[in-house]
Amino acid sequence: MTISVGILSFLASVSFLSAQTLDRPVRAVTDPGVVTTRQAITPAGVPTIFQGRVYGVAFAANSNELWVLNASRVYRLDWKQNRVIDNIPLEGTPGLQGIRFDAAGGVPLFGVVRTAGGRNKVDLGSISGGRAESMIRGLGETISGALAVASKPNSKGQRIAVIPLTAQNKLAVVDLTVRKLLGSVSTSGIAPFGAALNHDGSVAYVTNWGGRLTKPSDLTAATGLAADADRVAVDSRGIASSGTVTRLDLHSVSITGTIPVELHPTAIVWDEIHKRVYVANGNKDSISVIDSESNQVVRTIRLQPFQKPVVGIAPTALALSPDGKKLFAACGGINAVAQIDTASGKLEGLIPTAWYPSSLSMSEDGKYLAIGALLGAGSGWRDEVKKRFAHSYRGAVAVVALPGTAQLTDYSTAVAENNRLRLAGSPPDPEPKASRTAMAIPRRAGDPSSIEHVVYIVKE
Repeated sequence: MTISVGILSFLASVSFLSAQTLDRPVRAVTDPGVVTTRQAITPAGVPTIFQGRVYGVAFAANSNELWVLNASRVYRLDWKQNRVIDNIPLEGTPGLQGIRFDAAGGVPLFGVVRTAGGRNKVDLGSISGGRAESMIRGLGETISGALAVASKPNSKGQRIAVIPLTAQNKLAVVDLTVRKLLGSVSTSGIAPFGAALNHDGSVAYVTNWGGRLTKPSDLTAATGLAADADRVAVDSRGIASSGTVTRLDLHSVSITGTIPVELHPTAIVWDEIHKRVYVANGNKDSISVIDSESNQVVRTIRLQPFQKPVVGIAPTALALSPDGKKLFAACGGINAVAQIDTASGKLEGLIPTAWYPSSLSMSEDGKYLAIGALLGAGSGWRDEVKKRFAHSYRGAVAVVALPGTAQLTDYSTAVAENNRLRLAGSPPDPEPKASRTAMAIPRRAGDPSSIEHVVYIVKE
């Protein structure tokens, strides 16, 4: 792994950098990390590297402060000053992309799973008095998805938040004003993941990771090993063959529409002013654009930035510029964020990130994009440098100033180099001439090789 020159600060001594602990995230690490995909990593922006995975990121009320949902803690950072303002034990398991900043309440909200009575219960967490507290307990069980928060009260004076209950195929609806669970409603889909609300919380859109409910004629597969695991519709390869978005009226707490999208829909954002809902399809390398008036897909944006089509771009998270003109999609498979012009659907360029970006947040002033990378700097060591450990996760967050055209071009080139691919529109590599001479590594497919056998010796 390489780090962008001029981005990281190496003012601290080696002994300080190696002293990374749970309570002290750092700007840089002394070793290159282990990125098992063999991709290079040159993350743009100002980084912070944590011990443990990063599950979510959210700007606070101003663009200087950032909330980070870590595997075991919640951090509040002054990222410009490289200062940890708050560092709070989570005391539970974080939800998927499970943190949002509640501007009206002035606090972060996050999904957290805590054990109670021998069962895993989903709570809505917040920060109070320097501690992580369960604001509302017992919303559901097992795991939660990416919550959404209304920015103003509805006609009943309720300020609504919703939390997907992924394992139960439901959406929990809560009133933040009185800290009360109003109820939960089925999404009529498998494994709800992300949610989007309009400003007053009267309507919600929810992505269903596993697609629609099955029919008797479907080929199906179980979502897990449990006897009561859901079954999803699959194709002949055993891969989920459906993706859906559910629209819900939260006044009547009822489903008002199911919209087919492409496979494995995850993140979702709603541009209410321009009546557009954007959905990241993780297993189809695309973004579905839904018209929120007709509730139909009006455009599908293909994420294919390279000269040759590839699979595994894997869009995981979305963010919109405040004016709705730019859409940003975290692409976990290529360690990049795609910048898209929403008017044309054109992919304008790529921003390089740390390993597997999976959460995004746009500052309220529209100047900065915060990028959370699940695996970040790559695996480190346990106890001492020579003891490499695959599960020594070091998630990362980087804050990037939105790039101009020239900067975005440079960033895009870096992403292509990191993935050993050429950008779309670049001249093709010249075809090497055929060779009759046997070489250890032939210059082209079909040329003779002097190697007859390859033996792998793998040491566990």
